[in-house]
Amino acid sequence: MKTIAFVIGNNDYFEGAQLQCAVNDASEIAKIFRRLGYDVREELNIKSEDCSRILTDFEDQIKDYDASIFYFAGHGFELEGENYLIPIDYQIPPVNKHDANRFCLRLTEVLGILKTHSGKVNIVIIDACRKSFDRGVSNSFAQVQASKGTLIAFSTSPNEGAKDGNGQDGHSVYTSALLQYIGRETLSVESLFKKVRKTVYNLTNGTQTPWEHTSLIGDFVFNTGQLVYSVEIPYDEVVVKDSLFDGGDVFSNLILELRSCDWNRQNPAMEKVHRIPASDLNKNQQFILGRNLYQANSCAWEVQRFFENLGNNLSKYNKDGENHVLNGILFEIYFDSKGDFRNELKRHDFDRVFSLRKNPIFAKSFGFIRDVLQPYKEQLFYIPTIQDEPIDIDISAEGKNYPTPWGEEAFQIIHKVNVDNKDITKAFSRSCTYGTNELGVKSCLSNFLTAPQDLIQIHSNISLQKIRFAKELF
Repeated sequence: MKTIAFVIGNNDYFEGAQLQCAVNDASEIAKIFRRLGYDVREELNIKSEDCSRILTDFEDQIKDYDASIFYFAGHGFELEGENYLIPIDYQIPPVNKHDANRFCLRLTEVLGILKTHSGKVNIVIIDACRKSFDRGVSNSFAQVQASKGTLIAFSTSPNEGAKDGNGQDGHSVYTSALLQYIGRETLSVESLFKKVRKTVYNLTNGTQTPWEHTSLIGDFVFNTGQLVYSVEIPYDEVVVKDSLFDGGDVFSNLILELRSCDWNRQNPAMEKVHRIPASDLNKNQQFILGRNLYQANSCAWEVQRFFENLGNNLSKYNKDGENHVLNGILFEIYFDSKGDFRNELKRHDFDRVFSLRKNPIFAKSFGFIRDVLQPYKEQLFYIPTIQDEPIDIDISAEGKNYPTPWGEEAFQIIHKVNVDNKDITKAFSRSCTYGTNELGVKSCLSNFLTAPQDLIQIHSNISLQKIRFAKELF
């Protein structure tokens, strides 16, 4: 769904009315919207003279999109039934409604524009009313009705104030909660705002309750899979979604050679990479280098040689405890070229990479991948970290003799394989070699679980010397 977002954040009001978090809130919202692939118009510390231009641009541009989002963080107030969004050069409280109409953004103007696009999905988010004024003007918003195709979300209910701050990382409590949920994959917009409402209510001990009104007809999900949901990944989108990465300079062209899947091109490129000083590459270049080294490792011998002495070769990229090349290698194991979590993990040589977890100079890299993978922990059996824990595997089997060309042989028929209370028997049976012993089973489990073999602890009711899987599994 093609989406445009207008994002406004105002801090620099007159003395006594300044805000601390609104610009930070708007900037982070704009950043995550860009990561979601939306076209974003970001406006910070707008003045009265900007209001007409913003409304005109909003009206002109949303007609070319399937969905629109209008986000405002700053001061707002209600006067004679109208809701106003205040530019930074307007005195608070207002002189009268006529003065406010000339110099402020009216919410009805925004909703009037959206009413002419009722066949689209339109979302308005207002994080305002953050400061109280005791001069006869309500600092809360009047209740409004959403026109067809529109959802309106306020940081507070009617007649409540909102807080500037008290959230995480210098955000308002409302936008902080919004940022926590907005990247949740396949979470509908209605479910998202319900979660935000509960979080804000709980964190403010019931003094602030977000409020929404919706007349949405279509469905809308902020993140349909285009965003890697994680902690804030400290790399540009073009290397997180490296399918967007293109050539243009010498280094970029080397990356394209490494990803070519042609060892006649990859090997010379790797020789040139060796000659580039680490200090010449910024963190984004090092991150995408790591991703493409792991990818090329399956066929280019120059890259394979790099991995044969991986710890020493990576050490030159260490700076201040960070290793962005290793971060890229680890990321490539779990995420594809669109930045999406892989349905099938990339396992080639993963054990060599994971062996570095015991080296303290790479601790930050394993902290990085641990944090990135937290949203996917239910889909994983193992997340590489510096803190090792055994992976306990329970195997239920029975001994049985089977005729072979060389006479009867004893087999152990596996009926069930459990890890962390999850039955993996059927899926695992397709990846384990017929006739293998316990060491072979452990090796197969290591690959199946994408986990170090030395952490796997098998608990079986009988000794596994030559295994088969029960017929009912096939």
